[in-house]
Amino acid sequence: MRNIYLLLLLALMPLRLLAAIDMQAHVACDEGKQAYTAYTAEQNKYYTGTYAYSTLITLSGDELFGRLNQLMGNTCKLDAWGLDYGDLRYAYVDVDRDLNRSGYIIGYYDGKQLDGDWGSGWNREHTWPQSKGAKKETTMGHDMQSVRPTNTSVNSSRGNTAYGESGSYYDPDDEISINNSAYKKINLGTYRGDAARVILYDYLVYGQAGSYKNGLYNGNAQLLSKLGTSGVFESIRVLLKWHMQDPPSLTEMVRNDGAQDYQGNRNPMIDFPELAIEIFADYNKITRYNVTYHVSAEVSPRYMHTLSDGFITYLTSSDGSHPANVEVKGAKAEYDASLGRLIISNVTGNVTIGSDTATSLEDVSADANMPCEVYNISGKLLSTTDDLSSVLESLSTGLYIIRQGTTTRKVSVR
Repeated sequence: MRNIYLLLLLALMPLRLLAAIDMQAHVACDEGKQAYTAYTAEQNKYYTGTYAYSTLITLSGDELFGRLNQLMGNTCKLDAWGLDYGDLRYAYVDVDRDLNRSGYIIGYYDGKQLDGDWGSGWNREHTWPQSKGAKKETTMGHDMQSVRPTNTSVNSSRGNTAYGESGSYYDPDDEISINNSAYKKINLGTYRGDAARVILYDYLVYGQAGSYKNGLYNGNAQLLSKLGTSGVFESIRVLLKWHMQDPPSLTEMVRNDGAQDYQGNRNPMIDFPELAIEIFADYNKITRYNVTYHVSAEVSPRYMHTLSDGFITYLTSSDGSHPANVEVKGAKAEYDASLGRLIISNVTGNVTIGSDTATSLEDVSADANMPCEVYNISGKLLSTTDDLSSVLESLSTGLYIIRQGTTTRKVSVR
């Protein structure tokens, strides 16, 4: 029999699996899978027309900020629906619901299960503090996306301190650990990324970049003037680092859907994390590197760009398995095949993520009953066939591309 090796399976299918979600995921219940399916459906419906992802990812800097700022202004209905600070008390039970325990919510910063009834030991946390511009009487001060339910003692621990890693800042990764037995221990993360995405959201909705601002504009939401100990975040670099190194979890995704139901708009930084880099990298002269995936897995989040600090992502195939080995060029990498977790750090150039998996002809041809197209490595169509095995046996030594449905394989014939 000829030696035929499947080199690469490119992920062209949309993300579908809960297994691809990161550290704070509700992996302990079937409702989590249902919630993720609902999340992707709502996400696809929200970003359409001039706000479609395919358009957004072509923009950068102030122009991208302006497009998202316009979308937020058009879809945020807090004022139109007459919602205020008091309404939050009774809405969290739906928005921050604990998928593992009916009637309970997930506490911000510690992930603790809290009784969803108001007055049971939790209060409302302004991630952008009231003293720094998010007063509860303002639209920004009672926005469901950024005012979160928090264990009272944890809320007090944070106070109005700016987020950051240095000694004078508040770091959710420092003293606060997720305290929820329903989480799988191996998947526990931090709330660093969550905090970064809320601050980015507040700036996107209520701030201004260049000439771009909407009717919700709040002059106190100017992120670049709110950096440092007297502001809301240590620096743009730390904000983007947290955002990329603690990727969106299912907890965030579920509440993103719930918050949209409550007030009309979503948080784009949860839906498309790489947009944060597109907004800030050029402005701050931060070197941005491209990321190319060539792995036999789906990727969530599927970052297209990164910074020198890198990111964390998960590689999971449609059958729930993970690649056995991953090769990374352009950065330092640490890969855990049992989880499919890939940690990229110390990025020095454009990043390529690949996985070469040798397999037998029988494995390559397992779905040979599906019509397929065979191309040479230059992209010229050689054959359209229902009998892949026979075609592969007839090919001369070399590299070929095989397309079956939404799957493309690169095959080496020796």
